[in-house]
Amino acid sequence: MTAHVPPSDAEATVGLATADLAAAALARARAASDARAEARALGELGTALLGAGRDGEGRYLCRRAARLAAEAGDRQAEEAALNALGLSAAQLDALGERWRAALLEGTDETRTFTSAAAARSDASDALGARPDEDTVRDGGIPVVELACGFVAVKFLGPFLESLAGKLGESLGESAVAATGRLRLLWDRSGGRRELDVLTPGERTTLVLPEEFDDAARLAAVDLDLGAEGVRGAELHWDAGTGTWRPADN
Repeated sequence: MTAHVPPSDAEATVGLATADLAAAALARARAASDARAEARALGELGTALLGAGRDGEGRYLCRRAARLAAEAGDRQAEEAALNALGLSAAQLDALGERWRAALLEGTDETRTFTSAAAARSDASDALGARPDEDTVRDGGIPVVELACGFVAVKFLGPFLESLAGKLGESLGESAVAATGRLRLLWDRSGGRRELDVLTPGERTTLVLPEEFDDAARLAAVDLDLGAEGVRGAELHWDAGTGTWRPADN
C-alpha cells in the first residue's frame, strides 16, 4: 500500500483556514437548527481537515456529514462528503443499507497501541495524521486507544469544545487549530483516561477521574496551562479542594 503523504506547510495552512470558515458556518447552522446547512458545513470542515493532514478527524466528520445529509435529504451534500471519503452515494445505494451503515461506521478514527508511551511516540500524536501504512509497532496487545482532536470531542462532548476555545484564545489561534492539540488516551485494560494538551514545547496531561463531573470539567477549562506547576505536568483532580493538582503534590 502507498504510504501516507503528509501535506506541505502551505497546504496545511490553507486547509486550516478553510476549516475555520467551515467551523463558523457549522456554528451558524446549529444555531438556526438547519440540518442541511449543518451537514454541508460538517462535510466542508471534514474535507478541510483532510487537506490539513488531520485524517482521523476529517474522516470522522465526513462520515457524520454523510449520515446527516442523507437524513436531511440533501443528496449533493451527501455525495460531497462521501467523495471526500473515497466513496460514492450511487455505489452505497447499490450495496444496500446494511453495507452502507457498515462503511460509514468507520474504524480508522481512533488507533490502538500497546501502551500510552507507544501512543505518545507515534507521529499521529504530534500531527493527528494517519501514519505510514508500513509503520512497525513493538509486540504486545493493543490496549490503549488514542483519539485526536474532533474525535476526542466525540467522547468528551461540549467540555472539550469549551477547552479548545479557551486554549485557542490563550495561544492566539482558532478553536479548530486548538482542537488539534487535544489527545484522549483510554487504557481499556484499566479504564484510565488521560487528556493530553499539546502546547508549544510542552505536554500537559489531565488524568480524568471516574466521576468526571461538572466541577472537574469547569476547573479544567479554567486552568492556566502556562502557570508554574501546571505547564507540562501530570494533573489529577482533587474533589476535596476542587482543583487540579500535579501528581507529586
